[in-house]
Amino acid sequence: MTARFSLRLPQRQARLVALAVHYHLARPGSELDRATLQEYEHGLAEVPAALEPQLDAESATLELSSLQVTLLATAMSSAVSELKMYSVFDTMAGESGRPRSTAAGFDERLRELFPEVAAEPAAADALAEEMTLLRRELPLARARELIERARIAEEGAQAGKKRWRFWRRS
Repeated sequence: MTARFSLRLPQRQARLVALAVHYHLARPGSELDRATLQEYEHGLAEVPAALEPQLDAESATLELSSLQVTLLATAMSSAVSELKMYSVFDTMAGESGRPRSTAAGFDERLRELFPEVAAEPAAADALAEEMTLLRRELPLARARELIERARIAEEGAQAGKKRWRFWRRS
């Protein structure tokens, strides 16, 4: 059985999570397991379907697996970096219409979720601070512990299996 974490988020925090997930999914290879090079069976790609309908509500509730919590923490760290640089990139882009982010659609999603950034790009700095605080509230240590336990159990199960040794006679 997989452990699930229930997150109840006020609207603004839910929007921050939606932005981080969008950023994560816009990056090529973000949903690939490094060990197997296969797509995660239950990665962050499942989150938008659960979160989007709740974004205009007063609060949102998300049920995440241990893997999804760790991926969300990483996504939030990456999005914080983008948000910190957003006003600088906005100044550099000026009126050219050039994107302010390397992640496809990040500018549009940011301005859609947080319209104040369209008027004042420096508002992205405050969002970065909020997202950093929210990331600290994630049950990341517990999620990592559960992932490690599952990995050790899997290794134990693999070690217990006898492999066929074609070079030995019974």
